Amino acid sequence: MNIGDAFSVSGCVTKDKFLLGRNLADCEQILGFHPRRLASGMTVVALQQLPELDQFELAAYSNVATHHFVKPTNLDLEKLKKQARATWAINGPERLVKVLPAIRHDNSMDPDIQYPPGKGAPQWKILTPMRGKVVAIVTVYPAGRYQL
Repeated sequence: MNIGDAFSVSGCVTKDKFLLGRNLADCEQILGFHPRRLASGMTVVALQQLPELDQFELAAYSNVATHHFVKPTNLDLEKLKKQARATWAINGPERLVKVLPAIRHDNSMDPDIQYPPGKGAPQWKILTPMRGKVVAIVTVYPAGRYQL
């Protein structure tokens, strides 16, 4: 995988502004990855299209892992999704990005250990694979920084 490559992504995404300029160790903590999950690096893929309302779910903030997130029943979820979508962009700090750790998900690891509480970056779960472009590959752990 190289910078500029087209890539299709789904799953959890966040806004670029919460990660840009941060080192790998900080990104682990922000996103809620276990320590050293990014020890072999990460690839950042920026979405090239904005998901429609039926193509994503709310996933709250990274301080609550998605396997613990419970959709609220007393809120208008469609309205919340519309409000969230209205803040997204294709370029700049509000664009959506997917972090792909070089160390992939481990089905044998306890989810609570693999995904501890993060520092609270907003996140959404993309349900339909979306077009993206590789914008960064960061490999020097722990101090390697996500920069454009």
